[in-house]
This record gives sequence, C-alpha cells and structure tokens, in this order.
Amino acid sequence: MSEYLMEMKNLHTFFTTKRGIVKAVNDVSYAVKEGETLGIVGESGSGKSVSAMSMLRLLDDNGYIDSGEIYFEGNDLTKISQQEVYHIR
Repeated sequence: MSEYLMEMKNLHTFFTTKRGIVKAVNDVSYAVKEGETLGIVGESGSGKSVSAMSMLRLLDDNGYIDSGEIYFEGNDLTKISQQEVYHIR
C-alpha cells in the first residue's frame, strides 16, 4: 500500500484534432497524502483542468491518456474499467 492517497506519475494526456496531436499535459507528476491539500496554479491553457479530468477519466472523446499512472488508494485508474472509476468517483 502506498503512503499516498492519490499519486500521478509522468502523466501525458493528448487530444487528437484536425491539425494533429495536442499535448495538453506532458509529464506531470504529483502526490497527495491523506489529510493534505494540493493547490495547482498556472497560466491559462497550462493543463490544470486536463490533468484533473484525466485523473477522473472524464476526458472528451478526442482526449486520451497516452502514458503515465494515476493511483487512488492504490488502484491505477488508467488500468481499470470506466464502471470501476465511476464507483470511485
């Protein structure tokens, strides 16, 4: 069991567009222990919302997690079904 409640490791989230691939989140990592609060700040378009939506597996149809791991309570959310993620959410 990990010491972290939630951990994101080397997340890469991309979107397929008419003009090609958009790398919205490129190699983001962070971790939060139980009882901690994490604030994420950055410029508009820097990937804050996309990283959160990736964690919740709520990306638009053209978005996908290219690589990385997202753990919540020891479960890799990138490897489980949408139904299992729904119950976690």
